Amino acid sequence: MTKNQFVEMTLNDKIELVIDRGVELLNRVFLFYIIRLYSVDGFYVEVWYRTSANRIDRIDAVELEDVFHLYEKSINIEDLFKG
Repeated sequence: MTKNQFVEMTLNDKIELVIDRGVELLNRVFLFYIIRLYSVDGFYVEVWYRTSANRIDRIDAVELEDVFHLYEKSINIEDLFKG
């Protein structure tokens, strides 16, 4: 699966793919959403879950630069420097 193929999928197909093949990495909160970051087939995907409605409103492929920017406070590289 390529990122371009993923982008063209329906929301329901994206949900199924993320559940089957995604690896959850991080999460963040924005307004009314819990946003979970997944790795899927070599690219990154955000799942936007609206808690008040108990539903997924969108699933977007995101660029690596955006991952660094949006999740920089959650990324811990301390373990890389332990001897």
